[in-house]
Amino acid sequence: MTACLLMISSTAFAQEVISLEKACELARQNSPQILAQKYATEAAEAQSWEAYLYWTPKLSFKSYFGPTPKTKEITASTDDVWDNVDDEWGFSTKNTLSFWIPLFTSTKVYHTNQLAKIGLKVEKLREENEIINVEYDVSRAYIGLQLANAAVDVVKEAESYVERIEKEYQNLLENESENVRDTDQYRIDIAKANLYRLRNDVEAKRDYAERALSVHTKLELPIVVEEMNFDNVKESLKSLDEITQLAHQYRTDLKLLDQADDAARLKARIEWLNWWPDLLLVGEARFNYSNAVPEYTLDNFYIGNPYNGHGFGMSLMLRWELDPVSQVFKVRQADAKAASTRAQHDLAIAGIDLEVAEQYQKTLNDLKNIDITYKSRRSAKRFLTQELMDYEAGVGNVNQIISALQTFIEQRSMYLYALHDYRVSLVKLQKTVGTPSTDMLIDTTAAADDEE
Repeated sequence: MTACLLMISSTAFAQEVISLEKACELARQNSPQILAQKYATEAAEAQSWEAYLYWTPKLSFKSYFGPTPKTKEITASTDDVWDNVDDEWGFSTKNTLSFWIPLFTSTKVYHTNQLAKIGLKVEKLREENEIINVEYDVSRAYIGLQLANAAVDVVKEAESYVERIEKEYQNLLENESENVRDTDQYRIDIAKANLYRLRNDVEAKRDYAERALSVHTKLELPIVVEEMNFDNVKESLKSLDEITQLAHQYRTDLKLLDQADDAARLKARIEWLNWWPDLLLVGEARFNYSNAVPEYTLDNFYIGNPYNGHGFGMSLMLRWELDPVSQVFKVRQADAKAASTRAQHDLAIAGIDLEVAEQYQKTLNDLKNIDITYKSRRSAKRFLTQELMDYEAGVGNVNQIISALQTFIEQRSMYLYALHDYRVSLVKLQKTVGTPSTDMLIDTTAAADDEE
């Protein structure tokens, strides 16, 4: 009993229905595409902190330790040292800690810090853009899986109609009805073969959509999604001008171009500031010791013992690197790049307006097609019902009812594809505009007026 309960609970868990919102949430957490961009954002954040902490002391430590032949007297010559090589050895160590602190850099450090912040903003914008792209892929796969599931139901319903027609054909054949011919069975077999091919094609598309959905969500197969909503869509899009304004506000590529413009200006400013010197505070602490060299005291401020002793010193240093030819042209290059970025911004706005207008028109057409195919689907269902009743009454023929069945399948499939195309087109419009959700594209005032 325990084993049975475990099997039932595991099956129930595997068959959990996943909503589109849940699928998008899982994709934001598990998508390799988003994770890769998050690591890029972390790298940019570390670079920003590095630029922010540029004012902290920069340290350099050097240490030396090694054997040294001993010297008996401090006044001994070099030859005397080597004379004692075979007698006795000692060791020497030299340790030096140096540091420097920037005091005045003509605001180059400040601008570098601002440039690093822009880099962090750029990576965050790219992360937002990757989330939009992934959510679009997930939504498209999710809606495609819903369509495939619905198409499977259409095929099953059509197969039940074919079985019903074939059964009625056998009854009419046994009763020797005048409207029945031996060749009618061939037409029924052809209809069944067409349904088998359609079912195989639908199942292949369903498998592909299911695997595509698992790429970003990391859901284990099989994936159970919500059933497709077959209701006629009663909603209206906002005007093209309103949606275009939303694109100007939310499109990440426009925001990226704005950041690129700011970055180009800062780079040009930094190149110009490289003409000016930097003022640094430098210092050094040293400690030297050797038991191979006799200690001695020398009362001289300008001469130190390189083997035994310690000391500390600080000073101001002026660093001025000038390369007039290179710097002149670097400034000109930076100014030209800044002007080019501003021109690209204006061109991008014009291109975005065209892209939004194209996708908006397609989405609007897909929305209109739903209402058209909704009416033709209902007519095809009534037509099939009437032909089936006539056939069962013995006043119809197989050609007419098979034709009515094919028309029903076509119209039913067209309606499903119309729903699918509109919903995919709507999320693509959302991606094109860059809004966080599709609700921002729907005219809620029009929907309220329709309800009244």
